[in-house]
Amino acid sequence: MKTGWKTELLLVLIFFLGIFQLYAQPNDRWHAGSAKDLNGEVLTLYVFLEATANPWTEEEKQVKLIELSIAQQWLITQANSWDVPLEFSTKPLGKAASLQLENIPTGSGSGSERTDWAMEILKKSGYRNARQAYRKISRQTGFDNIQLIIFTKAGGISYAMRYAKNFRKRKFFMESVLLYQCYDNDAPMPVSAIIAHEILHLYGAWDLYTTYAQTADRHQKAQELFPDDIMLRVGYELNDLKVSDLTAWLVGWNNSEQPIFEWFRPADFRQ
Repeated sequence: MKTGWKTELLLVLIFFLGIFQLYAQPNDRWHAGSAKDLNGEVLTLYVFLEATANPWTEEEKQVKLIELSIAQQWLITQANSWDVPLEFSTKPLGKAASLQLENIPTGSGSGSERTDWAMEILKKSGYRNARQAYRKISRQTGFDNIQLIIFTKAGGISYAMRYAKNFRKRKFFMESVLLYQCYDNDAPMPVSAIIAHEILHLYGAWDLYTTYAQTADRHQKAQELFPDDIMLRVGYELNDLKVSDLTAWLVGWNNSEQPIFEWFRPADFRQ
């Protein structure tokens, strides 16, 4: 079938526009905050947050640190499978054994949860603000990639707090994960898988299950194409999960784009 030069030009433009749209990360989020790149050396800071009437026990804390170590080792193994070097150094945020609040709200997965936890935690730990904390810690430790894990003695749906360049640096620059002890119905949860899932969010990974921003049809398609992706599902057997081609592309491990990837972009992650 013959086509005119205008039609051919249009097809070429569509092709190249499709390629340009394959770049996963909006400019306002890519390498924007403290967790710049899931590659090379990453410093994980952790803190235990508790309500005054419900403190952590030392045994509970040790269990959480073991679960964090398992999650990070799994991420290292996944990165290495993509020929990406990755290692974590882990240390407490401050000298306090725990930080206390009168009340800790639950997380419901609605997308309207509080997102300035890092600022409050950092101020309680002696820093002026999130940007100043990052600069000081980076200067003292030599790390450019810094993430904060907030172990929270309460029930809820854990979530990641990622920075974008239009956010206030002093309030949001330190990128963090709020990790609840259990679900909001007090059911236990696969903590190591959830930690790995939320850390991947800090570096650009998208949820692949149905959420306030992700549709059921994309969830169903992800089950067909990426059934073991940790951004689709979590479980107690981490070895049954992996970082798929799509998620590896999103976090910068995989340079081989596929047109289908862009179709999974959630509503809250526009270019």
